[in-house]
Amino acid sequence: MRKLAIFLTIAAALAAVAWTAGDPIPGLSTTDQTVGLPASAINEHAIPLGTDKASSSPRVGYLDRCGGVPVGGPPVSTPPWVNTAARTWDATKKVAVAGDVTWKASFTAKHVGSQEVLTGNGLPAESGTFPVARSDPAYRYAPDPTAVFAHHISLKLPYNPTQAGATCENGIVGIATNGIPLLDGFDAGGNDAAAVEVQDACHGHPNQIVGYHYHGLSPCLVTGAARTHTTLVGWALDGFGIYVEYDAKGRLLTNAALDACHGRTSVVPWHGKSVRVYHYDLTIEFPYSVGCFRGHPVSAAGLTTQSGPPAPSAGG
Repeated sequence: MRKLAIFLTIAAALAAVAWTAGDPIPGLSTTDQTVGLPASAINEHAIPLGTDKASSSPRVGYLDRCGGVPVGGPPVSTPPWVNTAARTWDATKKVAVAGDVTWKASFTAKHVGSQEVLTGNGLPAESGTFPVARSDPAYRYAPDPTAVFAHHISLKLPYNPTQAGATCENGIVGIATNGIPLLDGFDAGGNDAAAVEVQDACHGHPNQIVGYHYHGLSPCLVTGAARTHTTLVGWALDGFGIYVEYDAKGRLLTNAALDACHGRTSVVPWHGKSVRVYHYDLTIEFPYSVGCFRGHPVSAAGLTTQSGPPAPSAGG
């Protein structure tokens, strides 16, 4: 699968974000979900499992999920790369969906007055083959039967968000800089989505609520300098940026460096300048992205395929 080349321009005046498809991910494999990811201090052979890790208040390494752990999702069989006894999973052995499908993706981000206005068609530049073919080794792990499809995305975020008391999240937490919705770390049944869900080599897959989406860090968001340098890779629903950040050894940050909402205050590129500001991080450690909101989140309805807000269990 080819990497996405994301050309991001953020200016203090009116600005737009544009991106196109780029070069292939070296060593494409359907049996190793670490391909294309930056270096990390987390052992990729034994990533801590996040299943059922919800808290009723902000807590490092947990999701402050409104209503607690989601229930009612489809049955999930434990795949062989998950060690339930040790509560870990091996990303180097996880099967990814095969295929390399190109889509006519569209996404723009513009600064209009006090808002960041995001619009798109919900399509990735590329994906695996969905619905998953019966001949695909990933098929045996009960993939969602949904196909990739276009749908209108329209989201207006505060351009200069402000902090407030921590607020629980409800499944949909933000949007990536390539226009793909970002969901929290759970599937619809409270399982660690990154560990058990059937996803493609960009770590994405579709469902009927938000279409194609991510639950964590996609290697297709971290091309070029983003693999070693702090880079904006998305926005949370409260308007704060979502970044990949690195320690002094060039490795992705871990929970030890982040707060209970999976964020922190540090100097990052923001609106075309280096600014010390609060933001969230994408990592390979649960909850992977936003664990709760530090600002004032807007409705996620503009990311969904439905006319109103999604049901409480928007995972999957």
